[in-house]
Amino acid sequence: MPDRFRYRLPVRYADTDAQGHVFFANYLVYCDEALTYFFEHIGHPYTQLEAEHGVQLVYASSGCDYHERTLFGDPLQVTVKVARLGRTSLTTRYRVERQPGVLAATGRLVSVCLDKQTRLPRPLPEPLRAALAPYVTPEP
Repeated sequence: MPDRFRYRLPVRYADTDAQGHVFFANYLVYCDEALTYFFEHIGHPYTQLEAEHGVQLVYASSGCDYHERTLFGDPLQVTVKVARLGRTSLTTRYRVERQPGVLAATGRLVSVCLDKQTRLPRPLPEPLRAALAPYVTPEP
């Protein structure tokens, strides 16, 4: 049974700042990108959630802690875990590693499920909830 999803990407030149390392906000972009591919991996891409279930996922909260700098060309691995699966929301946690064992950043995103038309919170669709369940690793 899986409990995490891994996404790999290189640090792009456009991700870096004048100091030559990844601009701090781009770590949340990496988390967002990893979550997008995670939803595709479990068979529920965003476009399908909108078309079949009439919902959108939006971020209500985010956070990131920085541990080690990364530079242009560094290969990154972003690990996604589902920390909490609520009725209308989910919390995902991220580990961004520059190489195995070298932690660059840790992140958190809280996504809320909204009705596409009314923009009001709605329960997570059951098929999505079932697909997410194997990845839930509750926080201590």
